[in-house]
Amino acid sequence: MNSTKTKPLIDWCDEYLIGVEELDYEHRDLINRLNELHEQLAHHDEKAMIEDCLGEIHVRVEAHFALEEHFMLDNNFQNYTHHKKEHDDFLAVIVDLIENFRTNPELRYGDELEEQLQHWIVNHILTSDQELRTLNK
Repeated sequence: MNSTKTKPLIDWCDEYLIGVEELDYEHRDLINRLNELHEQLAHHDEKAMIEDCLGEIHVRVEAHFALEEHFMLDNNFQNYTHHKKEHDDFLAVIVDLIENFRTNPELRYGDELEEQLQHWIVNHILTSDQELRTLNK
């Protein structure tokens, strides 16, 4: 891996906080994982390393969603069904992205992959997950 640091894809900011400590910690971790993927893609790291990073993102997202869904159920969150569907849909997107990368690991595809992950995670935290703030009061 190249030792030169690349500017992060996403800078963490307090706007992403939802006021639930465990979920905020995991959101920060997901953003760190995306920045790690960005670093690997920027330095054209080995395909296997990038695949491992994508696999780790998938595992972390899946675990995060399970925690978030448990939190929603414990707090009788009204939009649980819709929110869970968003999670399920995104997990399917991640699996597709990983499979596409395995069959076509070109750098241009890496940009698209990053864009999709970044857009979905940031958008989800700033919209759907913000609704969870009301459960923590």
